[in-house]
Amino acid sequence: MRLKKLTLKNFKGIKNFELDTGGKDIDIYGQNASGKSTVFDAVTWLLFNKDSLNSANFEIKTLKADGKPVHNLEHSVEAVLDINGTEMTLRKVYYEKYTKRRGSASREFTGHNTDHFIDGVPVSMTEYKKQIQDICDETLFKLLSNPRYFNKTLHWQERRKMLLEVCGDITDEDVINSNDELKDLPAILQKRKLEDHRKVIASRRAEINKELDKIPVRIDEISSSAVEVRNKPDVEKDLSEAREEKRTAEEVLKEIKAGGESEVLVSKLRKVENQIQELENQEAAKNLGERRSRDKERRKLYAAAEDIKYSIGLIERDQKKRIEDKKEVEDRITSYNKDVKSLREDWFKEDAIKFEYEQSDKCPTCGQALPEEKLKAAREKAEESFNKVKAENLEFINRKGQAVTKSLEVEKKDLQTRDDQIKAFEETLKGLREKLSTAEKALKDFDEQKETEAPNPERPALLKSKEDIEKEILEKKGSVDPAAIAEGEAQIKAIDERIKDYEKELLQIEANARINARIKELSEQERTLSAEFEELERQLYLSDQFVRTKVGLLESKINSRFKLARFKMFDEQINQGLSETCVVTFNGVPYPSMNNSAKINIGLDICNTLSEHFKKRIPCFIDNCEAITNPIKTESQQIRLYVSENDKNLRVEGGN
Repeated sequence: MRLKKLTLKNFKGIKNFELDTGGKDIDIYGQNASGKSTVFDAVTWLLFNKDSLNSANFEIKTLKADGKPVHNLEHSVEAVLDINGTEMTLRKVYYEKYTKRRGSASREFTGHNTDHFIDGVPVSMTEYKKQIQDICDETLFKLLSNPRYFNKTLHWQERRKMLLEVCGDITDEDVINSNDELKDLPAILQKRKLEDHRKVIASRRAEINKELDKIPVRIDEISSSAVEVRNKPDVEKDLSEAREEKRTAEEVLKEIKAGGESEVLVSKLRKVENQIQELENQEAAKNLGERRSRDKERRKLYAAAEDIKYSIGLIERDQKKRIEDKKEVEDRITSYNKDVKSLREDWFKEDAIKFEYEQSDKCPTCGQALPEEKLKAAREKAEESFNKVKAENLEFINRKGQAVTKSLEVEKKDLQTRDDQIKAFEETLKGLREKLSTAEKALKDFDEQKETEAPNPERPALLKSKEDIEKEILEKKGSVDPAAIAEGEAQIKAIDERIKDYEKELLQIEANARINARIKELSEQERTLSAEFEELERQLYLSDQFVRTKVGLLESKINSRFKLARFKMFDEQINQGLSETCVVTFNGVPYPSMNNSAKINIGLDICNTLSEHFKKRIPCFIDNCEAITNPIKTESQQIRLYVSENDKNLRVEGGN
């Protein structure tokens, strides 16, 4: 497509303007607000009913000094296009519609109409749009007609998608075959997609980290219940000797107490004493089991409280980041509000400017009085120029205000979303803190409970039986030496205390053995989890290498299609990971930091490649061309727009 001729009538303040290019490159010069951008607006409105900034809501009519439109005017744009060697004329006319209602002597304004013409033939809007679509898709037209559109308007994800469509993607097999490090990756992924596997890795790493954080706490808790004791063989030897010593002392005491009495009572007494001893052994074993059960229950309560604390810590860190992000959004909203206020003040200041004109009624050369019609014409021309400049200034402020307002609305919606998230997580924190309070109270209540040992119901009867037998022996044996009996009983009591100490020591040895076994089990679990974590790190490294290799191949393939532009397709993260992006660079400088000259040439380079791929040649409008000495050549027609302080009216060079 080449633009051969463009005619504007009453379009955005331009009363009459004709641009004759003959399908060749042209240069258009003019002061700021002289109508250079209006030329581009006219083409995009003619084709797509939008201005060059992609807005369908812009003022087409000519405005008066008070900002109100001039009525009863036709606003039209006509273009003669060369489409693959065939000439086509497109024309659109926008005008006010007035209707005379029944019973009324005057007509009333009832809206606007737009008429469409192709090669001078009136057509419906649907036919017109279909014809335009056949010539070129709207999005593609924007890409090929505006060298800034690709880098300034498209989201980076859309730019990336476009590049992959134009240059082609790289297959996973090509990536793996290009790097020996990646040979294990297919077996690791199996049928899973790389991104899905990375999510699995991230989830499992978080679980492992959580478990690894808990294990040292559990080991410390268990270790604190261990007590230093002697070797088990030494304790068992001392216990065996003490029990034998007790049996000997009991035999001696019984002989003393029984004297020459019948062995029947002595045998009966020993039987009862053995039963009492068996009961004591059973009670000791039972109490040990209860202590173990109690210890297990306490560990469970402690672990529950620690898990809740861990969750609270994670959410509080995340919440802090959300609050910081919200503050940034609030700051941007404040800045946008200031911009809106400033633009509103600028608009009212501009709108308040009144037309002032001083004019001499005498000729400066000969001193004769000038005709009234010439004075009037000069004043009207000056006023028309003043109104045109003022209208364009107001329109510029309006556009800028609409853009800022749109950004402000986006930020307000973002702020509401962040507020909702913060409130939701505060509710979650509140619930977790309540759960933590309950868990800590349960642990405290448990610790305050005293261990109770239920008395064995058989013990009183056995003790009473023993007492009766001893009493019977004393009654029948005659007189015995009380001092010898007291000494024997004291000796046995001392031996019993030693036996209890040895038995407690053995119980602690058994407890220590269980503690050590549990610590060993936790340590083994820690080693297993650490090994699994290292394997996940290896898999994550391989997946990162895959992305790096793929992006390296992809960047090389994409960059080979462009003369100047180079594309950065991924960002290196602080944690050594990679994230997708799409940033155009020139000599290492990213697009936002380039000067205007580089931005224009980079945009033209991209337009060239896209034109070649889509097999379309669209007139390219290059704004701010005064910033560049030598724009690169394009096979497409170039319409270059220059700011020129000396050109109050548009000046055209080139073309026919």
